[in-house]
Amino acid sequence: MTIDTAALPATIDQVLVRLNGILDDALRQGTRIGYFAALYERVTTNVRRALVAGNVFQDNARMERLDVVFADRFLDAWDTFSAGGAPTRSWQAAFALLPDANPLAVQHLLVGMNAHINLDLGIAAATVAPTAAELQALWPDFKTINDVLSRLVKVVEDELGQISPRLRHIEDFAPGLEDRLFDFGIDVARDFAWDLARELVATPPAGWDAVIAERDALVAEMAAKLYPLHGLAGEVQRWIHNAESADVRYNIQVIAE
Repeated sequence: MTIDTAALPATIDQVLVRLNGILDDALRQGTRIGYFAALYERVTTNVRRALVAGNVFQDNARMERLDVVFADRFLDAWDTFSAGGAPTRSWQAAFALLPDANPLAVQHLLVGMNAHINLDLGIAAATVAPTAAELQALWPDFKTINDVLSRLVKVVEDELGQISPRLRHIEDFAPGLEDRLFDFGIDVARDFAWDLARELVATPPAGWDAVIAERDALVAEMAAKLYPLHGLAGEVQRWIHNAESADVRYNIQVIAE
């Protein structure tokens, strides 16, 4: 996937304009891309507030660049898909689920997070910090931005009970399933993304496409483990789904609160 940087946001405020545009369209049309867009708008707003406060990150200018490069990968993937093109396999796996009413709202969120963190974040980090020394200097802020995401995921987890009330009871029926649905493993994903960034920084630019394609294939396979679930986990997932709100517009608003 080649990003046309001239057509994409260059500042975090411009990113928020684009995310809110996608979110507004999803609310009008009742489309499930609004689930991920709602979560991502909240993450980006929290990062922006941290940048305004000026006491969260070690290098605010670098962190805004990282946030923008990171967001642009999602925006380019969505633009490419919306225009009938083929984004990365990781994003194709996420977007392919959007017309499907059977995945839980949380599963739609997780397949998006899978593509964006496990693939896009490492690429963004290597793009912003293209040498080993620069990448190492980025590490403290890289961890911090993941902490922001982790805190917000926990908040959204609580709010999803308004959409899917049976989520609170899944441990009674399938011990460990709650972890599979909610505990995306932000720390694990962060380290996975960091390993990709380190590999890219150690690779000449001409070799980036091959490294990214290999990771993209792996992340696309990981999406298949998030949906569909099989066996008892699949039965519980369907039981939860039976009580979940089918009103996509309402669900988007809950996630966006």
